[in-house]
Amino acid sequence: MGSVIGEILTAAIGIALSPLPLIAAITLMLSPRSGAAGLGFLGGWLLGVIVPVVAVTVVATLLPESAADASRPIAGILRLILGALLIVLAVRQWRLRPLPGRPGVLPQWMTATETMTVGQGIALGCGLGALAPKNLALGIAAGLTVGGADLGLRGTVVVLLIFVVIAFSTVLVAVVGYQIATEAWQKPLADLRTWLVRNGPTVLAVAMLLLGAELVGDGISSF
Repeated sequence: MGSVIGEILTAAIGIALSPLPLIAAITLMLSPRSGAAGLGFLGGWLLGVIVPVVAVTVVATLLPESAADASRPIAGILRLILGALLIVLAVRQWRLRPLPGRPGVLPQWMTATETMTVGQGIALGCGLGALAPKNLALGIAAGLTVGGADLGLRGTVVVLLIFVVIAFSTVLVAVVGYQIATEAWQKPLADLRTWLVRNGPTVLAVAMLLLGAELVGDGISSF
């Protein structure tokens, strides 16, 4: 079990450090409807993180490659594809980063978070968790690892729980921390949002490049 946790740890951290969901969560927290919409976003984000990794874990257990010392070509090909996708996205993200000396620009849809309802917050969180290409790729990769590890039901649940807690942690801290100590968290969250808007694309590009290279390496080693 320990080796499997080590293998999925990078993917979980990669999801946890996603700039866009953090920016969206912070913007919701600083909006007039921070309480309801922010908690809705938190629930949607949790659902978005859980669904891909659990679904792929279930499917991966059905792949006809259960021998511990056997090659796993199906999982290997999928990892190669996911790794290549992340590398392509990293290059694209690098090109979209703000030029030196210029402020970052939020996506146009981000302005809508200031007036979101609970339902819209849930939908946004779920979408960013489950449908964002990087997060989806990492969730699939983690599911392939867990589903192919033959951990048994209890071990699988424990590993998935660890993955979800880590991947969910940053948004959870931002939302719950603000709810508990609103005044104390306002300035730090506003400063963090400014930093993420400016530097997030660069950080995300580097992270996706490293994660993509790791997946490509894992894919090659699966043969």
